[in-house]
Amino acid sequence: MSAKRVSGCLVLGIAVQMVLAVSAMAQVDKKQAVEDWKRMDELCGEYQQTFMSESDAKKKGAAFKEEWEAWKKKFEPAWADFKKKYGKDHTAVGEAFKGIDKPQGVSMDAWQEAAVANGVNIAEVEKKFADWAVAWGDDAYRIATHSPGETLDVLERKMIRAEDAVRYYKLAKTWDAKRDCAEQISKAEEVVKEVKPAWKKALAEKKWPGHRGEFTGPGKPDELAAAALEFLRKNPNWTKPEYDDEHTPLAACVTGKGWEVWKKAPLTEQPTQYSIELLVAFSGKADPELVYCYHMVFYTKEEAGVKPELPFNFANSKQYACFRMLKSNVSTK
Repeated sequence: MSAKRVSGCLVLGIAVQMVLAVSAMAQVDKKQAVEDWKRMDELCGEYQQTFMSESDAKKKGAAFKEEWEAWKKKFEPAWADFKKKYGKDHTAVGEAFKGIDKPQGVSMDAWQEAAVANGVNIAEVEKKFADWAVAWGDDAYRIATHSPGETLDVLERKMIRAEDAVRYYKLAKTWDAKRDCAEQISKAEEVVKEVKPAWKKALAEKKWPGHRGEFTGPGKPDELAAAALEFLRKNPNWTKPEYDDEHTPLAACVTGKGWEVWKKAPLTEQPTQYSIELLVAFSGKADPELVYCYHMVFYTKEEAGVKPELPFNFANSKQYACFRMLKSNVSTK
């Protein structure tokens, strides 16, 4: 074959490819393509932001699986339809959407959506969810079996974490039916069974401590406690409660010896914020006989010349420094 003929064949081949590409673009319904773009953007965004978040999975528990199942029902047919119309790989999709303006509010390019969707392996993702749940269960079981002491708060931590372990192991089974967590579940349930009687005994014996006797001030404990309760009523989002229930401020007592310097000016080291510790009891709805008690810290404003006195400007709870007690044993006076 002559060079001239070869050259002619190459030109013809390129021309055919261009015609096919133009034909494919002509076949794309631009209006529908925009709607498909929006739909895949929403689905791919939800996948990345929600279902790749271990913290979301842990926080939502069983509800996370329900959300996943609902997402799958939308994603699988949408992705199948998208591939059929515009191609599977990101290069083909990029060509199909060439010349179409990116819709308002959409975060990904169409080819990026294809790249994300191609990376979704349902079986592997669900196995990962199960792996997460087992790891949470192992961590909870470790805390339940390695917390020394027999005080109410320690016993409660053991029991709650053992109950968490049971819940997480069972959750792993819902994600992966082949996952065998029977032994882990049995061990965690045994810890709950062992600890619960001691916890109930300590619960009955736990009394409200009242204000610290050697409080040095300034201010009166009753006034500080009342101000703390009022602050919490007006600021219900003080921190994330460790107990999953409604929290209504019920009682408070001063547990700190006095106000403490929390922050200082960097050069003069003059106090710019003070804090004071209180124990606060909250009532809930899960069990009307119990209250949730949190060791909390209340703060003044942060400013030069600040005094250790009311009003409170901010409050938070100490991590893991909480316990339940009988509501009847709490003094609200």
